[in-house]
Amino acid sequence: MFGLFRSKPVLDESSTEWLFHAYAWALANFGSEIFHQDTILVTPTNRHFPDKSLDTPEQKVSAAFARVRDYAGMQGWPCELTALVPDMEPPIPPSLSSITPRGPQGTVLIHEEKQSIPIAFDPRLIGKPLVLIAVFAQQLAYHLGRAIKAEVPGGEDLRGPASDLLAVFMGFGLFLTNSAMTACRGGCSGCAPVQKLGYLTEGEFVYALAIFCVLKDIQDAEVELHLKKTLQPFFRKAIKEIKETRGDDIQRLRTY
Repeated sequence: MFGLFRSKPVLDESSTEWLFHAYAWALANFGSEIFHQDTILVTPTNRHFPDKSLDTPEQKVSAAFARVRDYAGMQGWPCELTALVPDMEPPIPPSLSSITPRGPQGTVLIHEEKQSIPIAFDPRLIGKPLVLIAVFAQQLAYHLGRAIKAEVPGGEDLRGPASDLLAVFMGFGLFLTNSAMTACRGGCSGCAPVQKLGYLTEGEFVYALAIFCVLKDIQDAEVELHLKKTLQPFFRKAIKEIKETRGDDIQRLRTY
């Protein structure tokens, strides 16, 4: 009877469990010390991206990517920006390995003649900096995940969702969450009314961001200042659920 008064879970149990397992995987393999001590919640502000005064779009893109790579803790990774053109196939990623993948000492070994990692982007995103930064974070996370031998939580079929989770884990949850579902404006032909970014659902992105904030003791107000208004109630509910019913899971993650 009293179960009738319990709040409905934010996500289905399997999705929630996977997100906590994915965080454990990330902490175990990608620098728990870096996460707890150095990782920040990157915000779409001049504080974190003070490069609007640069002259050309190319300069702005390069500067934005450099900052994303630094905040991700992948400063030592050799990357090459590639602007996609119509009918161009995305570049094939090289084979990678790394012992210390993140932080100032982080390096990566490229097992091919190619000595840089291609980071592809759609030039049309230059006018959508929030989405562009989310795309950069996703691609870095994808390559980061490939640089270790540990299996992706749930198996290789979940490589995409795991890359999304890693991008949130590295501090870019606001960008991924706000860009997860965007309306196509301007009457562009061939565009879907709503465009989806990434593999996680919008709700899963919100929940992953909430786990990040609980682990990092980030206040709700600091997040909601930059989060879509439509997602703020969902975020508050996720925070409440995590603190009230997922204490054991959070404590387990704090031990890494």
